[in-house]
Amino acid sequence: MASLKESITKSITTLNVKTNNFMEQSKYKTYISTLEEDIKKLKFQIGALAYEKWSNGEDGKEELEPLFMQISSKYKEISIQEENIRKLYEEEQQILGTGSNASVANNAAAPGIFCSQCGAKNAENYRFCVKCGSPLQ
Repeated sequence: MASLKESITKSITTLNVKTNNFMEQSKYKTYISTLEEDIKKLKFQIGALAYEKWSNGEDGKEELEPLFMQISSKYKEISIQEENIRKLYEEEQQILGTGSNASVANNAAAPGIFCSQCGAKNAENYRFCVKCGSPLQ
C-alpha cells in the first residue's frame, strides 16, 4: 500500500512539474516569437529607409543606426529567453531525477540551436531547422 501511495505521489509530482514547465516554456517561446516578429518589422523598416535615403542620394546612417541597435538588443533578449528555456529543462531533470545519458541526448536540455523562425530545438551540427527548414545561425 505504501508503494502504491509513493507511486501515485511521484506521478502527481511529475505531472505537476511537467505542466508548470510547459506553461513557462510556452511563455518564453511566445515572447521569442514576438521578438522575432519585431525584428522582421525592423528589418523591413531598415530596407525601406535605406532605399529612400539611397534614392535621395543621402547616407542615412544616423537614421539607420538606432534600428540596428534595436535589432541587436532583440537578438540578445532572444538568447536570454532561450537560456531560460534550457534552465527549465535542467531544473525539471533535477527535480524528477531524470538525468541518464540516454535521456539527456534526447532532452531539450542537451546542447543545441534554437531556430530563429519557428523556435524548434536542433542539434548543434545542423545547418537547417528540422521543423521548418530555415537556415540555422
